[in-house]
Amino acid sequence: MTLDDTLPRLTVAQRISPERLGEREFRGPAHPGPSTRSFGGEVAAQAIHAAALTVPEDRSIHTAHTWFLLPGDTSLPVDYRVRDVRDGGSFTTRSVDAAQGDRVIFTMTASFQKPEAGLEHQVGEVRSPAPEELSLPAEMLPPGENLAWIQNLEEMSGFEFRFPELPTRSRAAGGVVGDPRQRAWLRSREAIPDDDLSQVAGLAFASDMLLLSTSLGPHRRTLQKGMQFATVNHIIWFHRPMRVDEWFLYDMTSRWAGSARALCYGEIFDRSGRLCASTAQEGLLRLRRT
Repeated sequence: MTLDDTLPRLTVAQRISPERLGEREFRGPAHPGPSTRSFGGEVAAQAIHAAALTVPEDRSIHTAHTWFLLPGDTSLPVDYRVRDVRDGGSFTTRSVDAAQGDRVIFTMTASFQKPEAGLEHQVGEVRSPAPEELSLPAEMLPPGENLAWIQNLEEMSGFEFRFPELPTRSRAAGGVVGDPRQRAWLRSREAIPDDDLSQVAGLAFASDMLLLSTSLGPHRRTLQKGMQFATVNHIIWFHRPMRVDEWFLYDMTSRWAGSARALCYGEIFDRSGRLCASTAQEGLLRLRRT
């Protein structure tokens, strides 16, 4: 979606921070302007923020499993209800339903853990030019539709992007068959509050961007032409704290597509090369009948 520049915009910080209405009830704000389909990463971020405010302060989120049930409407607020599932000695589990009116549009189960030392290893490392060494999207992508989609995404999300290679969306639009893999450096254009919860919610917000489009590489199709697409479920594993208003690398791949669905995976690294989060997403990719 593209927002009218004459209308006030919600900042990323506002979009990831629901208002607390009660002990287990929260509300995410409506957007100014015309009604459009809600961005899934925003709903997930608000749900994580809400759930985290109901757990002991010494516990941090380590995983969130989300399901997108119905499309949301940006012109309406989103109400979140948190339910206690379990409070153990080391782990706390919460479930969250998000609703607009009587329509439940989203549900999530999240788990939180007390700090604990343990074995450590990391497979994979960052092998990419630094974002400052890469061209701006306007310099890298040809004008027209191939550039408009990333400009619209930057406007919608409040994030900026740098691509080490052409993104799959651009390759597919050019009729080029390639591997179902893409990488992007991202950061929020606006400062995100320093607290860990805001940074975690910001990461959840960003983790829904680009991931499903990774599956388009072998098919020479874009999500905008002849496709019905939507996130069905999305999982995030949080490994280490990181800042989303500083550059981070999102490395994405799709290992399978079929039955009008695609399965995509992502790894999120900070500037120092630390693996900070992992993602998995199943999405709908339905060919429209012409």
